[in-house]
Amino acid sequence: MIKNLLRYALPALFWTMLITVLCLMPGKDLPSVSIVNFDKFVHISFFGMHSLLYLRWSVFGNGIKLSPIKITISTIIYGGLIEILQGTFYTDRHADLMDFVANSLGALIALYCIRFTPNFLK
Repeated sequence: MIKNLLRYALPALFWTMLITVLCLMPGKDLPSVSIVNFDKFVHISFFGMHSLLYLRWSVFGNGIKLSPIKITISTIIYGGLIEILQGTFYTDRHADLMDFVANSLGALIALYCIRFTPNFLK
C-alpha cells in the first residue's frame, strides 16, 4: 500500500501542487521566453502530464478508480479553474481562452495516448 502511494499517488499530487504554484505566480515573477507559442507548449505539457499521472495512479496504483474520461474531464475543469483564478487574483495576468484550450488539448492528448497505446503508462 505504501509502495503504491509513493510510486503513483505522490507524483500526481506533487504535479498538481507544482502546476498550481507555477500557474498562479504573479506574471512579473515568470521568466520571459522569446520562443513563439512557448507558453502554449508549456500548458499542453503541464496538463498532459497531469492527466497521465492521475491515469497511471488510477490504473496501477490501487488508489482512485476513475474512468479515463472522468480523469480527462477533471483535468480540463482544473485547467479552466486555473485560468479563472489567474484572471481573478492578479492585475498583471489574465484568464486566457487559448491557454484553456492548450490545457484541454494536453489532457486530450494524454487520453489518446492511453486509449491507443495501452502499455503507455507502465
